[in-house]
Amino acid sequence: MTGSTVVFWMANHLIALIAEDDTDCDTVRKIIHRVLGQGTRTKPWASKGCSTLRRKLPAKLKAMSKEGCNAFIIVHDLDRNPENNSLNDAVKLRDALERAASEVEHINRHICIPIEELEAWFWSDPDVVRHVGRGKGEARLHPHLINKPKEQLIRLSVGENRKPRYSTNMNVELADRLNLNLCSERCPSFRNLLDFLQSL
Repeated sequence: MTGSTVVFWMANHLIALIAEDDTDCDTVRKIIHRVLGQGTRTKPWASKGCSTLRRKLPAKLKAMSKEGCNAFIIVHDLDRNPENNSLNDAVKLRDALERAASEVEHINRHICIPIEELEAWFWSDPDVVRHVGRGKGEARLHPHLINKPKEQLIRLSVGENRKPRYSTNMNVELADRLNLNLCSERCPSFRNLLDFLQSL
């Protein structure tokens, strides 16, 4: 894009962010601003739960479309089955989300399914891991294989006082530090999100 095209795009587009909680919306907004510029307008909606997101998705897409949104990012974690701790079926989840979203025609949308949760992205970057661990901890080549990445960040951040420094309130700060190219190389869900943003 040329500079004038970027300014025109930012002034005339509104990206809807749909996720399970506010911190996920805020984190993805930070990524959007890093990729497309601070002037990019976003409109978040946090469903406060995965079942609510799936159930209300068609109605929310219609409402946000009427409110002027013309690009949509839907973020849904790939959770684990509490009975056996195995990851749920990613294909089945994507199909369910695609079916729900298809009820609204002609919208430019991207469904982002972090495995197992968005916090896995942070494990891709050595600098982010060391920041959380205050110098300790190692990044992973395959962050999507980490069991409970959010809880692992909490454990990593425990200091001498035995209190964790990390909470999801830090996610926006970590997203600002994150090496986007490295995360894209190591996390397929992040790479696909970046591809969508760059296509805009």
